[in-house]
Amino acid sequence: MYRKKLFFIGLIIAGLLIYLFFFREDKGIYENDNTAIPQQYQRYQSITAAYASETFKVDEVCRAKVNSSASSNPIRAYQSVQDQIIIDCNSEIDEDSKSDATYFKINKLGIITDSLHVKYGGYWTVLIDDFMLHTQEKLAYFTTWPMNGNTEHQPFIAYNTDFQMPEKELQIELARIKEESLYYFVRSYVGDHLYTVATYYYDAKGWQILWQKVARYQSESDSESASRYQQEIYRSGEPEPYMDAKVHIEYFHPQDRLKYFHVIGGGTPGFSKVDWRGIGFFRTEIDGEPFLFSISDLVIEKESHDRFRTRLYQVDEPKAAVKHINTNFYHSPFGFALYAPNAKILYVIKKN
Repeated sequence: MYRKKLFFIGLIIAGLLIYLFFFREDKGIYENDNTAIPQQYQRYQSITAAYASETFKVDEVCRAKVNSSASSNPIRAYQSVQDQIIIDCNSEIDEDSKSDATYFKINKLGIITDSLHVKYGGYWTVLIDDFMLHTQEKLAYFTTWPMNGNTEHQPFIAYNTDFQMPEKELQIELARIKEESLYYFVRSYVGDHLYTVATYYYDAKGWQILWQKVARYQSESDSESASRYQQEIYRSGEPEPYMDAKVHIEYFHPQDRLKYFHVIGGGTPGFSKVDWRGIGFFRTEIDGEPFLFSISDLVIEKESHDRFRTRLYQVDEPKAAVKHINTNFYHSPFGFALYAPNAKILYVIKKN
């Protein structure tokens, strides 16, 4: 009787163990490490506007609310006149503000000195030295905001709007524009069953447009695009998670071993991994001084297929998809730095 009782108890325990092994909920966390962070790394801080040290301070420049899948680089920085940097930040928050942008000026001290909200309204906006130009089919204007903060809309002088200029004269004028103008760029339009090309140019008379009617749509070449005048120096949303060569990881403090996912996209199936997540402690230099910072919820990967290069990911919770972590800084020759940890936020880091 006693043996039967032990036998049945053993069966129950075995069944319970089998059930727990095969049918228990997989919460995605398999191990924890509660070891204290070593003392020498406790002064490291994450890069936010709350960062404060004896040497550096961090200011938030802007946040982009647009979905990063719709715009993978919603924040861009351009070198501008008077040793300024101009930040172009997508400020779309709903359908009414779709493709709107807010621009910020940063001077050579790393201080934000001005900002300008620009409604999209179908205009394509480009920065060319002293000017901010806004063009669309039939309408165009410019301001001198980059140079002097003036936001007054100034019109272009337009020629051949009725398309009556003789072809030979038109070609001579186009050749002169391309030879003599300080700036020129070309845009193609399709409207009302009409194909047109607008050549925008700047000379002693100011900004002008020469219109021409063409037989078919003409693709815009990079060599004649306005974008060739923009000096992009930095952007948010870097596509690769590799650690920048000028950034060094000092220590990784593991906290939990968990499951997470890589989502590939483009029809390629994703995959899961199990690895340690924790806090990374990093060092780089800004203006010759060590800049120390930490990154939480960090997973570090090194694989043979890319020669064991260090890849950094953020995992918000167990069984979540990874997010790329950017460790690329823009270093100004005037001593400050720009840093976008992800696609949607930009900071300026400067000495106290």
